[in-house]
Amino acid sequence: MLKNGIFVKIYFCFWLTIILVITTQIVLDRVDDSSPFNRMKHHVVSTLGLYGKAFIAYYQTGNQKAVTQLAEQFKQTNRIDAYLLDSSLHRLDGSQESPAIVTVAEQALKNCKNDYLLEKGVDVLAVPIIAPDGNKFIVIGKLGRNGFIPHAPVFGNPNMVLRISIVLFISGLICYLLAKYLVAPIVILRDATTRFAAGEHSVRVGLRIGKRTDETTELAKDFDEMAERIESLMKLQRQLIGDISHELRSPLARLNVALDLARQNTGVEAEHALNRIEEEAQELNDMIGELLTLTRMESGNESVGMAKVNVAELVREIADDGDFEAQGSNRGVKLFECDECIINGNSDLLRRAIENIVRNAIHYTIENTEVEISIRRTSSDNVEILIRDYGSGVPESELKDIFLPFYRTSESRERQTGGTGLGLAISERAVHLHHGTVTAENATGGGLLIIISIPSTVT
Repeated sequence: MLKNGIFVKIYFCFWLTIILVITTQIVLDRVDDSSPFNRMKHHVVSTLGLYGKAFIAYYQTGNQKAVTQLAEQFKQTNRIDAYLLDSSLHRLDGSQESPAIVTVAEQALKNCKNDYLLEKGVDVLAVPIIAPDGNKFIVIGKLGRNGFIPHAPVFGNPNMVLRISIVLFISGLICYLLAKYLVAPIVILRDATTRFAAGEHSVRVGLRIGKRTDETTELAKDFDEMAERIESLMKLQRQLIGDISHELRSPLARLNVALDLARQNTGVEAEHALNRIEEEAQELNDMIGELLTLTRMESGNESVGMAKVNVAELVREIADDGDFEAQGSNRGVKLFECDECIINGNSDLLRRAIENIVRNAIHYTIENTEVEISIRRTSSDNVEILIRDYGSGVPESELKDIFLPFYRTSESRERQTGGTGLGLAISERAVHLHHGTVTAENATGGGLLIIISIPSTVT
């Protein structure tokens, strides 16, 4: 899965949304007076304030018994243990107070504001009260765990941290499963389109998508229909090309017979015209042969018997033949770098693939230059064959198209300067049958560089 793929984006969008909702709810509960916590908090503080004033009234009249009874009644009724501290932070009943409660009472008295403390599992509220005579007191209320429990700071409460961790884990798992469910069809479709673009036209996705009933099912159905239609059209195209090529062989053979008869029955004055007819007929015959070869390769009927092939030796032979052919036009072919490589492949197909590219390079390299060939073994144990000419190169927008059947670059569309447009297509298909790749790029300093890459072992 890609680092910034759609799966990661969907997953984190879902998860962050849940986290933001939880965080927002916590913040609102802490600041919103309408939250259940604040309503309960105000209720307890108000209750402590009322009972605190009653405690002070009984205390100031000297009725200690009434103070004790009121405290007991308050505890039974509200399950809150309440008592008073004076302005010196001493308990009015004379009992010793803990330092922590003294500290929180001091803060409440100093700030004239309610304060809170969690001490040994008991929630403590300190509520400051001013008596009618101006004296200051602190009402301390201790609440058991089964009573009102104020919200402690999130990261200071172990229970709250545990709860949030559980929520995050469960929400993260749910978001992961949901994101995976949504992205799974896209991953399947991407894999199918990649395989289809690589030439596996029989690939379909309907069964892999399953019984989903959302839009991805319709998309998968459309893809399968498109793939079915394209595969059918390509089969028809290959069949049509093959049939036409076969049918053209018969009138071409009759044309050659008629040409021989014409030579016997005419004089020298017709020799030039008859030679031109013979050249055109031979070119047509070559084109038909290439069409039949390409059709067999595309249909999978080409026999690909694999055996050990000495690539270095094969390329040396092609380079020697090409150099001999190129010398007639003030050009040459030179083998610059040659690693000894033996691979498992088909010698005839490899020869045809490399020879077509070399002849194409000889055709386009400028006079008094040499086509350069190199053979090397890569770190990934592939064999690379590099063929470079010194021609005018190919426009960047057309580099991927030169391996298509009948395609000619803008500078070679005329029959006088360009071939049939089948040689490179045959080379590409022959390399593909060896599970290899062939690419083209404009070389530094001018010219075209074609790179053939073939695995060392092909089954």
